[in-house]
Amino acid sequence: MIVNPVLAKELNDRVRTWRSPLMITLYVAILAVVGGLFFYLETMGGMRGPRVLRMGVTGFNLLAFLQLLLIAFLTPGLTAGVISGERERQTLPLLMITKLSPFSVATGKLLSAISYIALLIVVSLPLYSVVFFFGGVSLKEFLQTAGIYLAATLTLGSIGLCFSSLFKRTTVAIVVTYGVTFFLLVGTFFVAGVMESLTYRFGWAGPQPPPLPFILYFNPLFALGSALPLGNNFIPFLRPRYYGPGGGGGVTAAAAGQATGLDPWQIHLLLDGGIILLTLALTIWLIHPLRAGTKRRG
Repeated sequence: MIVNPVLAKELNDRVRTWRSPLMITLYVAILAVVGGLFFYLETMGGMRGPRVLRMGVTGFNLLAFLQLLLIAFLTPGLTAGVISGERERQTLPLLMITKLSPFSVATGKLLSAISYIALLIVVSLPLYSVVFFFGGVSLKEFLQTAGIYLAATLTLGSIGLCFSSLFKRTTVAIVVTYGVTFFLLVGTFFVAGVMESLTYRFGWAGPQPPPLPFILYFNPLFALGSALPLGNNFIPFLRPRYYGPGGGGGVTAAAAGQATGLDPWQIHLLLDGGIILLTLALTIWLIHPLRAGTKRRG
């Protein structure tokens, strides 16, 4: 079995420190406290009728969005300093003169962070057993949610890795990575709101609502909301009029005014794939020892 040495070293370094079990404990504790408080408040009035079914669906939505926010908060911090940290310790040149290719170095650093986030997701799975006890959530929706988690981790991780190789200071790389993450999660909603307001102001008079601003498809929260039942209760721009005749499970492409035949979360995954390939290729080019020019920013 061929193991990436960089990946093996990074994984060993992460699990040998006290920070790893502390982060896992805090991660699960946040999900457990928020989820437990929600179900406690919801069950104070009894557990009868259709309210129980809606309780399970709402609880699943709440935990799904909270977990995505935690992933978005942790991933940049795990990747934005991996290359710049090697440069600050003056170990990057030593690493690059080994037999390891720049591709192996970049993918090893990225996969180590992804593996750690995957571990956090796995240890949180028992909390979802409570949601499935109430029902209302299908296995398909759960798998779609897991796919969006993985895509968000890969995308934010590759962005952090790219900035870590672009800037020579870890602090600068972390700040810029969190700035981009904040824009993807929050800024895209603001830009989309401005674009929609301008569309109506300049005379949109069609019988159907205008197409969704394309910038929304870069937003992981929007993608997750489009794949979840009742996602429109948590995320703006996911209005009930976008839902298909079945009324649940996500946003249909036809109802959203799209001609691509894909749901919003599927378009998001395709865009994430492009971002991952682009940023990973740029990272490999930046850390290549034979690259022309050695000037670094930051």
